[in-house]
Amino acid sequence: MKAEPQSQGHPLHLDPLSDDNVLVPPFVKTIAVRLSWVAAGDESELYQLLSRPYYQDEVSTEHFARLSARLPFIASQQAPLAVADYTILLVTVWLNIEELYHRGVVLPEQIMQGLMEKATTMRAHDCREENREHGDMCQHP
Repeated sequence: MKAEPQSQGHPLHLDPLSDDNVLVPPFVKTIAVRLSWVAAGDESELYQLLSRPYYQDEVSTEHFARLSARLPFIASQQAPLAVADYTILLVTVWLNIEELYHRGVVLPEQIMQGLMEKATTMRAHDCREENREHGDMCQHP
């Protein structure tokens, strides 16, 4: 049994992999819309890029490199990622964007800068936690 096309009535379209019975969380479309504004990209292209890990059941190193090239604030994460970790990453990005909007930051460049700052802060915090628990385990770029 195939899933009904999820793109009916939506401006975004699933990629050719949409024939697979894969559930992509609906917030991925919302994030694609937000990021298309921030990264000056096409919504459907970003949706395809963001949804692909749900079809592959992981974020491969290759795909992560494509994501990082398009969305540099993601680069501070480690690849490969499990889908659950990737989902948490996307929700975190979405919440960070919404927080910036709430604070009155609406220009794409300012939002991108805010996301880059958040990513740096989160990575530094994660490293401090890792170091506290396991010694100097963080890989430093």
